[in-house]
Amino acid sequence: MGSLNQERANSQTESPPQSINHSSGKSMDYPPPPTTTTYPTHPPPPMYYQNPHYPQYPNAYHPHPGYHYPQPAPYYAPPPSYERSSSSSCARCCRSFISCFLMIMTLFFLMSLLLALTLHPQQPEYKVASLSVTNFTTQPILGGQWDAKISIGNPNDKLVSYFSDFKVDMSYKDGIVGVNHAPGLALNTKDQVDVDMKGLLNQANGNLLDKKTMDDLVRERGTGSVTFTLRVSSMVILKSGSLSSKREELVAVCEGLKVTFQNNDATSGELDNKGKPVECMLYL
Repeated sequence: MGSLNQERANSQTESPPQSINHSSGKSMDYPPPPTTTTYPTHPPPPMYYQNPHYPQYPNAYHPHPGYHYPQPAPYYAPPPSYERSSSSSCARCCRSFISCFLMIMTLFFLMSLLLALTLHPQQPEYKVASLSVTNFTTQPILGGQWDAKISIGNPNDKLVSYFSDFKVDMSYKDGIVGVNHAPGLALNTKDQVDVDMKGLLNQANGNLLDKKTMDDLVRERGTGSVTFTLRVSSMVILKSGSLSSKREELVAVCEGLKVTFQNNDATSGELDNKGKPVECMLYL
């Protein structure tokens, strides 16, 4: 009995339990919790160069009003390359020029092919009908006058040949011994005409030949004959109505014109062709 009373006395001397004010919801012995939670804030994101050519995209996502997430780095497209633009423009111009050139060449080719297939153009025919020389001398200087008759024919049956003024050269080997000109003409289809080219004079007083060529001429003259070459050049156009060929220079080269003299003292000579015209080679 005495021990029980002792325990009751000891329990009364201990501190009473903590009481909580339920009406206010606060503990009597601990500080009240904070009403709001404060989070650490970060410094603002660094400023970046914004490309004026691209629109800005604001950061519309805010997960918490008190915390700012760093914005993603903006994408910057590379600036336009002016060098690349210049090179591409130059390449386009080159391609356009080449395309136009190829189109023009193709058009000319088709026109020439059409002309060749429909009209069958043929080059004129040149022949030397006669040739003579008078007052021919080699001592002390070269001199003389050459007269030639050339037969020109148009073998085409649908094209008319138009010739500009003729230039006539009489030469010995590589040296010119006489020069003259003749007026141009027109030849109808299947037509032929003889052109007199007279007065081919040596107008340089023998200075047109070098010493070696002149020695060869004197030596050949001593044999009683001299072989000359006649060259006739002019511009030629073939036409048939609205169709025409391009303007081309035609050169007729008549080689092997052997002029014989009666004796060594003679100053006049004639073409030794046995009565047959000498055909000429044509070059364009």
